[in-house]
Amino acid sequence: MSILKGKRCFHLQLVSFRRVKNFSNMSVTFALTQGYMVSIKDSSKDRYVTISCDRGGVYRKRLKTGENMRQRKMASRLTNCPFEVVGKKDDDLWALSIKNGEHNHEPSRDISDHPSCRRFNEEEVVLIREMTATGKRPRQILKALRQRNPNLVSDSRNVYNVKAKIRREILSGKMMESSSSSMNGATTVTSSQPAVPNCVATTASSSQVYVDSKSVNDTRALVAELCRHFYTLGWVSGTGVQKERMVPEDMYVLSADGFILSTPPLKPYPHKLPKCTDCAPLFMKAFEMCNAGAVIHSHGMESCLVTMIQPFSKEFRITHMEMIKGIQGHGYYDELVVPIIENTAHEGELTESLTEAITAYPKTTAVLVRNHGVYIWGDSWISAKTQAECYHYLFDAAIKLHQLGLDWSTPSHGPIRNVNGVWGFGVNMSRGLKAGSLGLDYMIEPSQRCILLDIEGTTTPISFVTDVLFPYAHENVGKHLATAYDSEETQDDINLLRSQIQDDLEQGVVGAVPIPPDYVGKELVISSLVANVEAMIRADRKVTALKQLQGHIWRTGFQSNELVGFVFDDVPEALERWHSSGIKVYIYSSSSREAQQLLFGNSNYGDLRKYLCGFFDTTVGNKKESHSYFEILQSVGADKPADMVFVTDVYQEAVAARAAGLEVMISMRPGNGPLPGNHGFRTIESLLEI
Repeated sequence: MSILKGKRCFHLQLVSFRRVKNFSNMSVTFALTQGYMVSIKDSSKDRYVTISCDRGGVYRKRLKTGENMRQRKMASRLTNCPFEVVGKKDDDLWALSIKNGEHNHEPSRDISDHPSCRRFNEEEVVLIREMTATGKRPRQILKALRQRNPNLVSDSRNVYNVKAKIRREILSGKMMESSSSSMNGATTVTSSQPAVPNCVATTASSSQVYVDSKSVNDTRALVAELCRHFYTLGWVSGTGVQKERMVPEDMYVLSADGFILSTPPLKPYPHKLPKCTDCAPLFMKAFEMCNAGAVIHSHGMESCLVTMIQPFSKEFRITHMEMIKGIQGHGYYDELVVPIIENTAHEGELTESLTEAITAYPKTTAVLVRNHGVYIWGDSWISAKTQAECYHYLFDAAIKLHQLGLDWSTPSHGPIRNVNGVWGFGVNMSRGLKAGSLGLDYMIEPSQRCILLDIEGTTTPISFVTDVLFPYAHENVGKHLATAYDSEETQDDINLLRSQIQDDLEQGVVGAVPIPPDYVGKELVISSLVANVEAMIRADRKVTALKQLQGHIWRTGFQSNELVGFVFDDVPEALERWHSSGIKVYIYSSSSREAQQLLFGNSNYGDLRKYLCGFFDTTVGNKKESHSYFEILQSVGADKPADMVFVTDVYQEAVAARAAGLEVMISMRPGNGPLPGNHGFRTIESLLEI
């Protein structure tokens, strides 16, 4: 048999097969050796099967007319390829014949280019579901899959797609075939385990079979167990339902739209009639808007009192506390911000304000309700429970710091500062309250101005970055990847680079080369990654994938004392002066947040991080785009844009920040680039001028 490939012809001996599966497997295997992928296009049992190229056909619009017609975000990969091979059954044998042996496109250099090669089989889907239920992240799931199948070409994006498909099918009342149920739990909104105590809601199929399934029964038991645990912590007491005595049968089961599918049985006096929680709409809103797998609603005393200390504040802010690391997306040096909404007489009336808070703070995993409690969520019951424990610890710490007259919102947690002879926090409030053990009535003034600093050319010479940090990363990238290749962190770096490089290849970026799949061996993968990283460094690319990897390489250098951060002589004095005046200082650089913390934590003047309230990198947006500064303003809670002063050496960044309403100053340091004439910005040669 001959199969044409462009203008070349590959020969395959014409054979017959006893089973159609053998015929289709041979076709796929042979096509892959030539750089193509084929699949079954049409078949009739025991009669024929037609196999065609996976790029055959053309893209069809789902909606034919109207403004809402679906638009593709990128060009279709379909080329209407005419290649077709037909197998026909004759006397219990399947004979192969060529209908059209020519492809109208070039072969792929990487089999992962073919979507069908990245699909998971039934066993792999089951494993994804089971690991998702235990709170494992996609990259952890992918690592387990590759341990089972070293030739797997799927990546973390494919895992995300399967997780999304599972969630969609659950919401639509279906279950994926050959998939087990995951567990989500107490006081929660869940994606597939609908067990609901008086303050618990879930989404589920309306099928009675599913309601009675083992997965639901297991979840009921888990919720009851966690309710007993939360009762001992003081989170769920006094609600009218005896949480410490709950059993699995006491749970409600709700559908995705809030419809009750199953109710608890009646109990004799003195038990009250069962009543589904008024929190259900709020749980569903967190599930819908935040893709939550579990939500915990707590009446813990600390979550109530912490909102009363500052009765007009719309946010709870705290920084430089160890337990902040337990909150999703946060580290020790970050500032944790939790929105506060006002309480209402009926809990269901909080839905609108909760929605507004989640919209205004898209990265938050909690919302405080003044004089009431807190809602906390995560992607699984384990994540929600862990974060709830950390949030309650931080609320309790803030209360105790306040009782000692200390300000929990500043890095040093020093005395609550005196503003015009009056003690107060640096937060936006408008009237006084009793200052804990201080015993003083005081008025809180509006929040003080804050300062946002660039690094290169502002706090640190450009030459330190170009002559020290970049060469170090360039020289050690291969060594770093080889040493830490199998670690979860490095695999995350590699996946991020793969995504960036794929975009670069599609856009024709100079220096971008394809990354082979993992099954070819890590040596070839590392070699191609090094080539791409070196090209990015030479071009001074400001992309997150590069900056994240560089940060991890530099961390090794700082930890081994091969690197020491460098700042200008005026920087420590300026930071200390601003800090003593109650002015909050933040860093915004194209370097990763970790790299920023390494530089200031290991500087030629020692650890300067105690003067800094937070770090921002390009994950909030490009520094030359105004929306990035709007994002930062929202994150730090500035009352108005003019309350923030931004210092940079880059004219385009200054223009973007000013467009967002910030006050901007341009740093004139030795080695900085020239500015255009009549640029219109104030210039400074030292931070002490501010």
